[in-house]
Amino acid sequence: MNSKIRLELITRQGCHLCDEAQDALAGVIARFSDEHPSASYIVETVDIDRSPELLAKYSEEVPVLLLNDEQISFFRIDADRVLRKLKALV
Repeated sequence: MNSKIRLELITRQGCHLCDEAQDALAGVIARFSDEHPSASYIVETVDIDRSPELLAKYSEEVPVLLLNDEQISFFRIDADRVLRKLKALV
C-alpha cells in the first residue's frame, strides 16, 4: 500500500468555488476513508496568495487540487474522478 498520498487544495480567501471545492474534497476523503480505512494520506489547504510560486502558476485556475504534486482538478472538483485516482494509489 502506498503511504505517500498527498492532496493539496490551492485556494484563496473569499473564493466561493474554493469553499465548494473544500466541501467536495471533504466528501471524497470521507468516502475514501470508509473504503480504505488503513490508507495513509495527507490533505493540505494552501492559500495561493501566500505563495508567489503557486500564484504565478495557478492564479487563474483557483481552486486547484494536486495529488502527489500532479494537478488533477481546477475550478470544480469531480468527486468520482478524484476518488478513482485515490483508489488507484492503494
